[in-house]
Amino acid sequence: MVNFKKLKNILINKYLIIRNKLNKKISDNIHFKSSTTKRSMNSSCTMELSSKTKQKQEEINTEVKTIVKKYFNTPEKLIQYIKAQGAIVYKVDNAEKILNKIGEEEGFITPLKGIKAFLINLIIGFSLHKGINIKFKTREIFIFNTNNTEIYTIARALYKYYGYKNQLPGYDYKSQETFKKLYNQKRHHSSPFENCSIEEMYSCKEAIARDMESINFTILLSKEYEQAKKAAKRLQTESSINI
Repeated sequence: MVNFKKLKNILINKYLIIRNKLNKKISDNIHFKSSTTKRSMNSSCTMELSSKTKQKQEEINTEVKTIVKKYFNTPEKLIQYIKAQGAIVYKVDNAEKILNKIGEEEGFITPLKGIKAFLINLIIGFSLHKGINIKFKTREIFIFNTNNTEIYTIARALYKYYGYKNQLPGYDYKSQETFKKLYNQKRHHSSPFENCSIEEMYSCKEAIARDMESINFTILLSKEYEQAKKAAKRLQTESSINI
C-alpha cells in the first residue's frame, strides 16, 4: 500500500526548501499570473489562490470522490472508466520502480518532451512488445503497474487528471518540469535554485501545491473508507448481540 503520509512529508520538505530560497531572493514586489490564479508576491512570499481556482478545486474534489466511491471495490473497473473518458492508459510491469528511475510516478503523467518523453515511449514500447518507439513527445497518459494496482493510486491519478483537464495552475508543462528538475538537482546540488528565476520557483510551488492536494484527497478518502468499515463492523457486532 502506498504510504501517503510519507509522500506528504516528502512534498512538504520540497515546498519548504523552495519557500526558504524564495525568502532570501525576493526583495521587490512581483506579479505572477497563471491560468486560473493570480499571485501577488512580496518579500514575505505570500500567495493567494483566486476564488476561481478554489471553486474548481472543490468541484474536482466532489466529482472525483463520487466516481471513485462508485468503483471503490473494483479498481480495474475504475481504470476502464478512465479509458472510457478517452484517456490513454498503459499497464507496465514494475511501473513504480521503473518510473521512479526517471523522476516520474505511477499514475497520471502530464505531457513530456525531450529525453524523458523518449524514455517513456521506450518503456511503453517494450512493455507492449512493440519494440523501439522513437518519439520525443508524449500526450497526457496514465501508467499503472500490470497487476494489483490499488484503488488509492488510481484515485490520486484520476484527481490529478481532472486538475490537469481543468487547467489548474501547476499542471502546465513549465511548472511540472521546473518542479521535477529542481527536485532532482536538490539531491546532488547544495543550491539548485541559484540559477532559477522567481517565476520558475513560484511555478514550482504551484506544482507542489497540486501534488499536496492530490495526496490530501487520497488520505481523506482512505480515512472515510476506514471509518465506514469500522461503523459497519460495529453495527454487525451490535446486531449479533441483540440476536
